[in-house]
Amino acid sequence: MQRTLQTILLTRDPGLESEVSSLGAELGGPFRLAIRVEEDARRAVVRAIERRVDLILVELQQGGEALVQLAEDLRDAEHAPAVAAIYRPQEFGGDASLSSRFVGLLRAGVRDFLSRPLARNELEALLKREFGDQQRVQQSVGRVVSFVGSKGGVGKSTLAINTAVELARRGSTLLMDASLQHGVAADLLGLSPSATLADAGRQLERLDGQLLSVLVETHPCGIDLLPAPADAIEAAAVDEQVMSRVITVARRSYDFVVVDTFPLLDSVTLAILDMSDRAFVVLNNSAPTINGTAELLGVLDRLGVERTRAQVVLNNTHPGRGIDPTDVATRLDRTIEHVVPYYGRVLAAANTGAPPMTGLRRLGRWGRALRTLASAAAASPASGSLDGRAQPLGLEAAAQVATSEEVGS
Repeated sequence: MQRTLQTILLTRDPGLESEVSSLGAELGGPFRLAIRVEEDARRAVVRAIERRVDLILVELQQGGEALVQLAEDLRDAEHAPAVAAIYRPQEFGGDASLSSRFVGLLRAGVRDFLSRPLARNELEALLKREFGDQQRVQQSVGRVVSFVGSKGGVGKSTLAINTAVELARRGSTLLMDASLQHGVAADLLGLSPSATLADAGRQLERLDGQLLSVLVETHPCGIDLLPAPADAIEAAAVDEQVMSRVITVARRSYDFVVVDTFPLLDSVTLAILDMSDRAFVVLNNSAPTINGTAELLGVLDRLGVERTRAQVVLNNTHPGRGIDPTDVATRLDRTIEHVVPYYGRVLAAANTGAPPMTGLRRLGRWGRALRTLASAAAASPASGSLDGRAQPLGLEAAAQVATSEEVGS
């Protein structure tokens, strides 16, 4: 399976942009490039620090001071990308000039150099050196887990909240309600918070772990909640920069950050996906939702969201109705990693402020499915394993439990 490398190309040269894009499209083997072009070095640094960027390709100009500054700015980042320079040998006045220039750039943190015209074998060698045997996941920061969907009403928020409840048993957990237009997490948890994501955005310049701890509301089950803005007017102030900054701060303070999103693939949702270690794509087994999810999955593929990071969750929200899980997988042309059976007490729990996972005396099928989701959230996307505690529910088992109701809770 190919690994998608999130890549920034820093250049003002349309010719170089075309050259890199064409070469990226020709790549075979274990890697593919998802390329974003930036013309401003400062913007490239901010994006690389706040997003999950793997590689930065920079056009080397005479002098190279801007490249030195960029490499130094990125060297100590928590998820430091590899920086490589692209140059034309004839512009630097001979081998001696190039050698002295390269020494200074290597000291600053530039990892490699590619000469123009670009050669496929040189780019593939660079990718193999930098990413072939490395696990570039920073263990010093918490894991970010997002729940996305193509439409509302499929139980996405319920699954996000109950997954957060289970994760809270394994480590400190923050639930972020990024369903900006109509967040429901506070209602489902029975909380009346005094601060929201919008307040975090207003304090963006001074936002740190200590300030974040003041803004969140703690539920008795142990999770902290940073709720959605109070209304659409406040929501308009929460853009991708705010979301990226809040998640960056949150993952330094918590073991797990669970993000519930609005069913709209806008710049804010894309920022969340960029930073997610695991994304759960939630749908139920109705034809309109299946068709919308098929489109969403196609977009995620084109955006470079690896299938090891994005897992499909089929949530059976109605007993004995809907399309069979095997047929859903066929329509999606995609593996369904998780099937959550119908559980009649979910609706009642929505009115009590007590997520069902907090009150289960023993785990039935629904509880086991939620524990599996939590294990997948805690697992490494690169390995695809579920840390040995639970495994995805296969389609044969899914067909048996699709209409089952939790018992014994």
